Amino acid sequence: MRRLISDSYSIEKDTYTIEVDYRYYSDSGSWQLPPEEDIEIKKVEYNGIDITELFWDFMDYEAIEDEVMEYVKRT
Repeated sequence: MRRLISDSYSIEKDTYTIEVDYRYYSDSGSWQLPPEEDIEIKKVEYNGIDITELFWDFMDYEAIEDEVMEYVKRT
């Protein structure tokens, strides 16, 4: 079964909000093809300010990717 989700995920703290727009793809595979799973971060905003370039250049993006992936799997 294939799944394609384009959505956003929010991380809300006392003094800031991070909004992550993402695209998630998964395919359960078959006897010929192995399962696939991928997540692509499209845009990141900090309190409404686009910080996508900063996110990729200087932040620990793997931690946020992992958090978004866990969220998608739960939904």
